Amino acid sequence: MDDVLNRFFYPKAIAIIGASTDPMKLGGRPIDQTLRLGFQGKIYPVNPGSAEVQGLKAFASVGDLPDDTDCAIIVVPARGVEEAVSACAQKKIPLAVILSSGFAEAGEKGREAQARIVETARKAGMRLVGPNSMGGLSLETRFSATFTGICEHTGKDWPALGRVSIASQSGFIGSHLMGLLRDRGVGIAKWIATGNQADIDISDCVAHLARDSISDIIAVYVEGTTRPQALRTAFRLARDNGKIVVALKAGRTDEGAAAVASHTASMVGGYDVYEAVFKQDGVYCAGNIEEMTDIIAALSTGRSIFGDKLAIGTVSGGLGILSADEAAEHGFVLPTLSADLQTHVREGNPLATTRNPVDMGSLVNYDRVVDALGVRGDFDSVAFIIGHFGLLEHNMGALLQWLTDARAKQPDRFYCLVACLSDAWRLKFQEIGVFVCEELTRAIATMAAIRKLRAPHVGATTILPSVQAIDWKPEIFAGGERAAKQLVEQIGIPVVKDVLAANAQEAAAAARSFGGKVVLKVASADIAHKSDVGGVMLGLEGDDAVASAFEKIMANARKAVPQAKIDGLLVSPMVSGGIETIVGMKRDPVFGAAIMFGLGGIFVEIFHDTSLRVAPFSVATAHEMIREIKSYPLLAGARGRPVADIEALAGALSRLSVFASEQGGGFGSIEINPLIVLPKGQGVIAVDALVTPVDDG
Repeated sequence: MDDVLNRFFYPKAIAIIGASTDPMKLGGRPIDQTLRLGFQGKIYPVNPGSAEVQGLKAFASVGDLPDDTDCAIIVVPARGVEEAVSACAQKKIPLAVILSSGFAEAGEKGREAQARIVETARKAGMRLVGPNSMGGLSLETRFSATFTGICEHTGKDWPALGRVSIASQSGFIGSHLMGLLRDRGVGIAKWIATGNQADIDISDCVAHLARDSISDIIAVYVEGTTRPQALRTAFRLARDNGKIVVALKAGRTDEGAAAVASHTASMVGGYDVYEAVFKQDGVYCAGNIEEMTDIIAALSTGRSIFGDKLAIGTVSGGLGILSADEAAEHGFVLPTLSADLQTHVREGNPLATTRNPVDMGSLVNYDRVVDALGVRGDFDSVAFIIGHFGLLEHNMGALLQWLTDARAKQPDRFYCLVACLSDAWRLKFQEIGVFVCEELTRAIATMAAIRKLRAPHVGATTILPSVQAIDWKPEIFAGGERAAKQLVEQIGIPVVKDVLAANAQEAAAAARSFGGKVVLKVASADIAHKSDVGGVMLGLEGDDAVASAFEKIMANARKAVPQAKIDGLLVSPMVSGGIETIVGMKRDPVFGAAIMFGLGGIFVEIFHDTSLRVAPFSVATAHEMIREIKSYPLLAGARGRPVADIEALAGALSRLSVFASEQGGGFGSIEINPLIVLPKGQGVIAVDALVTPVDDG
C-alpha cells in the first residue's frame, strides 16, 4: 500500500514555497534547520524575488521546479495558499505541507478556503498536511519541515536520533514534548503535527509510524477525529506490530471539549469513550504531559517489568516508608531479602535496615545495595532512591559505574533511579538504560504503568457472540418498561416475568399466580424513573397488601405526573439472592455505541464506580470491564458472600455490545437497571429496562 507520508519522512527532494533568505523567518527556518541537520537530499527554495536563498539556487515559481520533488512545504500568507496548492497540483507534487494559518480555525471564510484547497488537491490526487500545521521533522533522514525553535534553546540542540516518534494535532504540544524528552535523554526518530487535519489526519500518521522500521514507541496527542474507525485501526496496527502507543487526549472537561472544537474543528466525542477505545486497542492513556514524558522515558530504557516483585534501596528511612506506601498502593510486593543478602548489605553498614526497603543511610558502600538488589536478588524491578544526594556529583561517577556493572550482569532487569540530577548526569544514567525520575511518587506510578503495559492483553480474544436479527420497530420507544424488557430478552438476556394489571383485582390474581412476594411498578412510557414518583413497591404478599399497594401507586403516579398515560401496573415476582448491577448503552457522536457497567444503587449514583467499552467486544473484554470496577470484590465473593455468576454477566455485556453495534442504530440509549447477577451457575436476570431513541437534535 502506498504511504504518502514516506514522501515526508524519506524525501529525496523537497521544495519550500515562500522560502526566505532570512533563516529566522518562518519561510527561512525549514531551510536553515535542514541544512544544519545535514540533509542529503535536494532542497528547492521557491522565491520569485531571489536567485539564491541561503546558498541554494532558488526557483521563481512552482512550475519551474524539477519533476523529482517529493514534498512541498508551503509557507506563504493565507491569501496565497490556494494559488500555491493549485500550482503544486499542476506540477504533480504528491504531498504538500501547509504551515500557513488562517483557515478553518479562523472562521467561516477560512473554512470555505480550506474546503477549496482540499478539493483542488483531491482532484489532482495530491495529499495535504495542515493547514495551520507546524510541519514536522525526521531525524532519521535529517530533514526539517517546521519553524519550531526547539533547536535554538539555550545550550540545547535537536534530540538525538532514537526510537520514539510523535504524532500531534497541536504543533506546540508535539514540539514541547520533544523538548522534554530530549532533556530526559530520550532519542526521537520522527515528529509530525497535523494542524487542521483537512486531509491527512492523526490516524494516517499513527498508521505510518505503526508500519515503519524505526518507531518502537509512538506518542500521540489527540484532540478529536472525524475518522474514528481509521484511528482505531491504526492503534491496533501498532499493537499488532509490537509497538507501544502512549496517548494524551485533550478535552476531558466541558470547557476543554469546547476549546478542542474551536482549535481544530474536529468532532469531539466523550473523553470517557476515548479512554475506553485506548484500553481496547492497547493504547496507554496519559493524564498529562508530565506523565506522558515519564512513561516514554521509562519505556525508552528498553526494559520491561513482568512481575510485581520490587526491591527498593534508599539513603533515608523516611524515603523507605514513603516508597513502601507508594509501592503497596500500586500493587507491588516487597519481598524480604534473604539472610545472605542482608548479611552482604550489613557488611558495608552494620546499622543498615536490610529488609526491603533497604536503608543504607548514605551513599557510603552503596555498591553493596546495588549488587544485592540489582544483581543477586530475585526481583522483577529495582528502585534506587537517593533524592537530593544526586546533586553530590562527586559520588555520581561511582554510582554510574555500579549500575553499569549491574546492568551487564542483569541486562533485562528494570532499574529506576529516583534522584535530583544535573542534565549531564541524567543523560548518562538514561544512556545505560536506567529510568531516571526526581520524585518517588511519579517513579513508582510510572513503574506500575510499565508493568501493566507489558502484561498480556486479556481482551485480545476477539470472538464475538452471535445475536439473532431482531425485527424491532420505532413503536418500542412508546412501550415503556415492558417493551424494553422484551427487547432485552430478544437480545439473549433473561428477564423477570411480569403481568400487566389494569386494576387491583387483576394485580392480586397475578401475585397469586407467581406465589411468594411480588413487586408492583407503574407501567407508563411517560414515567422513566418510577421510584421518583412513588411508582414502585417491593416485597408485597397477600391479596390485601397487593390491592392496597395498587391503589397507592396509581394515586402517587397521577399526582406526580398528571399528564402521563398510565397503562396499569406490572406485577413481577421478587428476585432475591443476587447482586444488583447496572448495564447500559449510550451512543457517542464519534465512536458510536458504548457499553457501561457498574454495580447498582449507591455505587453508581454516588461513587460513579463504572467501566466503559466501545461496542462490539468479546466476552474476554467484558471480563476486563467487570474486574475493573472498584466494587468487583462484591461479585467475587468478598467477606463470605456467594460468588456471583460473572461468566453469565460477561456474556450479557458482550451480547448487548454486539446488538448495539450491529442492530442498535436507532437507539440513543438502552439501560438495564437492575440486572441482577445471581450466584455462580444461576445466571443473570433483568428486572427493569429503559430504551430511548437517537436524539436527532
